[in-house]
Amino acid sequence: MAMTDESARAYEHPLYEKLLHVPGLSVGVGVLDELLTWGLTNSLWIFPMATSCCGIELMAAAASRVDLDRMGTIVRASPRQADVMVVAGTITVKMAPRVKKLWDQMPEPKWCIAMGSCAISGDFYRNLYSVVPGVDTFLPVDVYVPGCPPNPEALMHGLLRLQEKVRLQREGKLPPPEPRPELLAATTPSVARMCDAARDPAISIAQTAEGLLPSSSLLERPTAPLAPAPAPAPAPAPDAADDDLEAILRAHGATDFPKDAPPLIPADQHVALARALVAKGYRQLVTIAASHWPSGKGRGAVAGDPERFEVAYGLRSIGRGSRVALWAVRVDAGASIPSLAGVLAGADWQEREQWDLVGVPFGGHPDLRRLMLPDDWEGHPLRKDYAADTHRAPWR
Repeated sequence: MAMTDESARAYEHPLYEKLLHVPGLSVGVGVLDELLTWGLTNSLWIFPMATSCCGIELMAAAASRVDLDRMGTIVRASPRQADVMVVAGTITVKMAPRVKKLWDQMPEPKWCIAMGSCAISGDFYRNLYSVVPGVDTFLPVDVYVPGCPPNPEALMHGLLRLQEKVRLQREGKLPPPEPRPELLAATTPSVARMCDAARDPAISIAQTAEGLLPSSSLLERPTAPLAPAPAPAPAPAPDAADDDLEAILRAHGATDFPKDAPPLIPADQHVALARALVAKGYRQLVTIAASHWPSGKGRGAVAGDPERFEVAYGLRSIGRGSRVALWAVRVDAGASIPSLAGVLAGADWQEREQWDLVGVPFGGHPDLRRLMLPDDWEGHPLRKDYAADTHRAPWR
């Protein structure tokens, strides 16, 4: 802070005169607003909205090599104690209302830094049904830090630029614009940015309203009723002395063992096969992966075959000499596959995921509702007939 020459001082104050004569005490005079600006720019506390790989660079920036604490910047876990939201990573449609709510909980004055290509524009995923094409479509962004991902030094530079902007705002000025129209044209999002003059105010109103919805109200929405699972048919028990995996699969209806795909098992033998494999030591559920095939498409399909689902399962034995058992179940669209939730605890969420993304109904599942997408999402995005760039108002 600059010192003032007091040789021609035109005022007197008893306390000030006493301070001047205290041994070892130096007195500096300055403008209070400059002091407040200095304190504000050197205490920009961060609220980390780190959702993907850029979050690792944000963590590295707070570590010893870059050390954001040098400029008074520390990371706070509460939005009520933060000044700057650093959005580091992809923001999905499901996450956007939560980000908006946390932003609204931050006290003024507050600022936002979009860190990385995904936060700035959605990058590789901008045309994907589940991704917001840039956080500036629902948050006012002050500084953009480009990169995929930007390194810690780039984030430090972004914070220094934010300090410059804050100083200018305190002086009643605006930072000089740095227009790059060719870049803006190449990254125009499906929802107008907050700074766009042509943005419809109704979009902001809808985003704010959805951000205020309590999560519990979403969980109370009823799940669509499912067709009951077909009753398992009695299956011939494999020879107890025969530990051959192929023999167990054959005993439960497998007839063909292709080299590039798991064997097909009848749906009514599916649960019995899982129980038999668990009894043989295959106790770890490795995967449940579903595929949707339109009419006439898929493994072994011919023209005129109905639309169907094929779900592949994988179980692994535990311990030395571990083996993996693979099989698949195929059903026509509208039919359900018996749930394995009562046989293997890990099937609960994996079946919910396949229902959420592909639309496979698992009969007898105790809680079959969406797991990854919002509960009111329409359709199942990994079906072959689902448009990858489906819009989702008011977020994309």
